[in-house]
Amino acid sequence: MSERIQLWNGDCRDLMKQIPDGSVNLVVTSPPYNVGLEYNSYKDDKPFDDYIGFLKEVFKTAYSVLAEDGRVAINIGDGKNGKIPTHSIVQTMMCDLGYLPMATIIWNKRTTSNRAAWGSFMSPSCPSFPSCLEYVMLFSKTAKLSHLGEATIQKEDFIAWTNPLWEFLPETGMRDIGHPAVFPVELPRRCIELLTYRDDVVLDPFVGSGTTAVACLKTGRKCIGIEKDEGYFQIAQTRIERAKNTPKQEELF
Repeated sequence: MSERIQLWNGDCRDLMKQIPDGSVNLVVTSPPYNVGLEYNSYKDDKPFDDYIGFLKEVFKTAYSVLAEDGRVAINIGDGKNGKIPTHSIVQTMMCDLGYLPMATIIWNKRTTSNRAAWGSFMSPSCPSFPSCLEYVMLFSKTAKLSHLGEATIQKEDFIAWTNPLWEFLPETGMRDIGHPAVFPVELPRRCIELLTYRDDVVLDPFVGSGTTAVACLKTGRKCIGIEKDEGYFQIAQTRIERAKNTPKQEELF
C-alpha cells in the first residue's frame, strides 16, 4: 500500500521467507486461538498438537526475520474456559525455539458482567468459570535493545503499561468490521510504544482486519502485515485507507 505500510496476501509461513533476516524489530500478533471461531477459510478447531505445530512453524520463521535485539508480543487466550492452558503451552514452545521470556501481561477485558453460562448453578457439581482474561506474552532475542531511536511513549503511559495487568474493553465493532476476532487498536499500540522506536519495523503474520497496521500508522512505525484470507485482506486495506484520513491520534485511541 505504501513504503511504510505493506499488506501481503498469502500464507505467512511462506511470505515471511521473503523478508530479509534480521530486518524486523517487533512481531505483534494475535494468532487464532483454536476455539472453533467461524473464520472465512481458516479451520479453527485443529487437533491441538497440529495447532501448536502450526504456530511453531510460524514463530520459527519469525525468529529468523527478527533483528538480534528484536521482540515478540503474542496476544492469546486459553481454550475451554481455561481447561486448555494455551498460553502456557505457547510460552514453552517459544522458549524451545530460542526466545527469551520478558513478561506475561494479563489483559482483563471486563466482559463477565453479562455472563449467561453458569454450569451447575449454585451447585459444586460442575460450576463454569468463563474467563474475561487473555494474555500478552512478551519475548526477545537478547536482554535489551542495542539500536538507538526516538521513543514516543509518554511518561504516564510507561508507568501504567509496565504494570502487567491491563484493563480495557475488547473490540466491540467486529460485526461492522467483518472479522470474528478483532483485537482493539489499544493492544498493539501499547506493545509498539513500549517495545520499539519511531520508524522501527513491525510485523504481524496474522494481520486479519489490519489492526496492527492501523496502530503502526498512528504511532509512526513501519509495518508488514500478512493475511491469508483474501476477504479479510481487503477489509484490512480499507481500514488502513480510512486510518490514513484520521489525522488525530486521539480520535483512534
